[in-house]
Amino acid sequence: MEKQQKLSDNNGQVKLKGNMGVGALVMAVLAFSAPLSTATGFIPQLLIYGSADNGNGNSAPWIYIICLITLGFFSVGFAKMGTVMERPGGFYAYITDALGKKVGLAAALISAIGYSLVGFFMPGLMAITVGALVEDAGGPEIPWWIYGLIFAVLSTLLASMSIDFSAKFLFIVMCFEAAIMLVFDALCFINGSPAGSGGAGFSFIDLSTGTLGIAMLFAMGNFYGFEATVVYREEVKEPKKTIPRATFIAVIGIGVFYLLCAWGFIAHFGSAKVTAAAEAETANLFSNVLTDFMGPFAGHLIQIIALVSIFASGLAIQNVGARYFYSLGVDGVIPKIFGKVHPKQNSPYVAAIAIGVLWVALIVILGMICGFDAAYTYTRPNVIGNLFVTAILGTVAVAVLVYMRKNAKKYGFTAFQTTIAPIIGLLGIGFTVVLCAINLNTFLGTTTIGSVLIIALFVVVAAFGVIYATWLQKNKPETYLRIGRYDPENMSVDEMENMAK
Repeated sequence: MEKQQKLSDNNGQVKLKGNMGVGALVMAVLAFSAPLSTATGFIPQLLIYGSADNGNGNSAPWIYIICLITLGFFSVGFAKMGTVMERPGGFYAYITDALGKKVGLAAALISAIGYSLVGFFMPGLMAITVGALVEDAGGPEIPWWIYGLIFAVLSTLLASMSIDFSAKFLFIVMCFEAAIMLVFDALCFINGSPAGSGGAGFSFIDLSTGTLGIAMLFAMGNFYGFEATVVYREEVKEPKKTIPRATFIAVIGIGVFYLLCAWGFIAHFGSAKVTAAAEAETANLFSNVLTDFMGPFAGHLIQIIALVSIFASGLAIQNVGARYFYSLGVDGVIPKIFGKVHPKQNSPYVAAIAIGVLWVALIVILGMICGFDAAYTYTRPNVIGNLFVTAILGTVAVAVLVYMRKNAKKYGFTAFQTTIAPIIGLLGIGFTVVLCAINLNTFLGTTTIGSVLIIALFVVVAAFGVIYATWLQKNKPETYLRIGRYDPENMSVDEMENMAK
């Protein structure tokens, strides 16, 4: 009975529960960005777009350095805000506190939809990869959507279980991924590049190239997941200490991981040859390098672990998206069933299942009924989701700046925490948001009309959130008070009157 009381709120409803420490939380965040999948799929693309010095050098490591500096400064205010703003809800709570309930609700809806669509890359990419392995082994050719449905259901089952179980799974996967990438880096730097290939040096960013914007987007996208530390506030030990530490470790860890990997490619092929190598063997560049060093076994091992990496990334993203739907359900702004917690697993299982249902519906409609191939099916929703998440990250950067300045005297924040660091972070993230919108056509491979429709979708969702919040303010004031994971039962009369305005 005592245990149940500790896991329940004032109304007797079971709450989320977990026991993650710094290490488990960092690994859950790193899994989001899928390090091995990034090394095999995204960094070779970055090497192509990061070409500099008229093709005689490459600026990919510098791009990661800039992203690391940007997000490092952003994390100063972001993490500090988490030590004084103790409510759960992630971006939803942060933005609500700083920019108001109307903007907060709009941001929560965009976040929930955005993360759900970002995670949709997993079933499609898993289908492509597994299908190719089965056929190469002499197996039958099976429609991709069958594989996609299997992996969407499997991920949903795991997302519906205790976060501690997911964290253990992600921790193990991340250890294997980290080991492989460190071996790759060591072999590349130890063996060096061929004579006359330009050596291991990397060039500063070439501002004259038209591909800089795309390169920045690829690199910034590789960091996504670090912001999810705050989403797990209810499921970590000592959140005031665990979340800030995990945030900084994740940002620095992701940055150093990918910086060394990109530099490793340059060290192996040479700065003058690496772009051509990436263009010739984009998808197999990473595995080919390790195969050259360690033999065919290395290539097969990478394929297997890369599969697990892709799945782990999808699971990590589904976990984050589910917690946004859960928060909205707890506040009653969407049906309260989304806020239900599994009585034994203490997980937001209804919200996780809702994302799984969305994935299944997209696979059935786009793949099974419309007949689109897997690559087309997963990339389009994924790009939309990335646009949504990038825009929300920019909004959070504004929220951190506003909140830190507004509460500087109350909490004794320094000028560096309230102004300098948040502004530098905001400028870098804002630049990325603009680049994302400008280069949308390139990512989608579509016309300007397609990009306009996607941006219009974002505006519609945001506008709906603001209008819906305004309606709640007039017609359901108690629900309106809850927006941002506030609990009216623990608020003073003055607080309720101020928030109701």
